[in-house]
This record gives sequence, structure tokens and C-alpha cells, in this order.
Amino acid sequence: MQKLQGLFPEWRRLLQTENTARSERFKELHSELAGELEQLSLDLDDIHATISMVEGNRGTFQISDAELASRRRFVTESRQTLEQLQKDMRGPQTRAKLESDQKALLSSAASSARAREERQSRAVQDNQAFLDRQRQQQAQLMARQDEDLTELSLSAQRLGNTAQILNVELKEQQKLLEELDEDIDKEAEKLNFVMKRMGKLLKTSDSKQLCLIIGLSCLVAFLLFLLINT
Repeated sequence: MQKLQGLFPEWRRLLQTENTARSERFKELHSELAGELEQLSLDLDDIHATISMVEGNRGTFQISDAELASRRRFVTESRQTLEQLQKDMRGPQTRAKLESDQKALLSSAASSARAREERQSRAVQDNQAFLDRQRQQQAQLMARQDEDLTELSLSAQRLGNTAQILNVELKEQQKLLEELDEDIDKEAEKLNFVMKRMGKLLKTSDSKQLCLIIGLSCLVAFLLFLLINT
């Protein structure tokens, strides 16, 4: 009985201040008190049976009426205390508190589960958004690379066309130079022929012929100048 009276105040305090479905200490006390109450009830039944046996065999047991009355009072008072404790532990208020705490725990667990699901959902959405951004950036990068490659291809094509034009012009200039060389060679041959003739003529002493030679030389030089510069 003393153990019960020592444990019960803490049990009542935890019942009033804690969530009984979550408090491990309350669960331990509740289980221990229930066991002690059950054992006390059995002990009181044994004592009551012993008192009844003594009363039926007064000649065998040397116990006074006062002692029997004292033991009866003890059993009666103990049983009243036991019934009050059982009422406190099993009464409607206690059951209501236990049920309320259990519902609160389940509600909290459900809320935690919903919060966890929401966090997981947000994490999935954030991950999907990140992947979408990465794919978009990759697509933009590939588009820019395609544009750069297209521009490079066009630039290479323009350079190729320019090179072809330059090649054609160089060939034309080369042809003109070759034709000019041929013309110069021909005129040089003519000039050599003329110079040889002039050399023969210079050997003469006729002044008229000499003036004619000088005039022809100037004419040849002028024609050669025109040929070179046209």
C-alpha cells in the first residue's frame, strides 16, 4: 500500500501535465500501478479469507475480538483505498485524457507524415525544376554552338569564294605578264634588228641618213614606251 501511495502522485502529475501516449515514464508508472493494484486486491482477498476462517474457528486461534476488528478495519480501509485508486486510474476522466492524448499523438504523427510528404514533394519539384533548367541551358548552349558553326561555315565559304576570285585574278595577271613578256621580246628583237641596221648606217658619213637614223631611233623608243605603258 505504501508503494502505491508513493507512485500514485507522480502518475497523477504526469497524467495532468504530459501527453500520456508519448511519455514513456507515464506508461511505466501506469503499468506498474495496475500490477500493484491487482496484487493488492489478491492480498486483501487472502486476508479477508483468513479473517473469516479465524472467526469460524475461534477455539483454534487465540485472537481477541479487538484484533479481529482491527484487521477487518484494515481490510475495509485498504479495499476502499484500492477502489479509489482503481477509480482514478479507470474513471471516465482518465479514459478521456488517455484517448485525447492518443488522438493528439496520432494527429501529430499524421501531421509529421504530411509534412514529410510535402518536403519530399517539394524536393522532387525542386529537383525537376533544376533538371528542366539544366536541359534548357544545355539546349540554349547547343543552339549558340549551332549558330557559331553556321557562321564559321559561312565565313569559310566566303573565304573560299574570295580565294577563288583572287586565284582567277592572279591567273589573269600572270597571263597578262606573259603576254607582255612576249610583246617585249618581240619588240626587243625588232629593236635589235633596228640597232643592227643603225649600226650599219652609222658607219656612213651621210648627214641626212644620220638624221633619219636618229629620228627612227626616237620613234622606236616612243613606240616602246607606249607599248610598255598600255
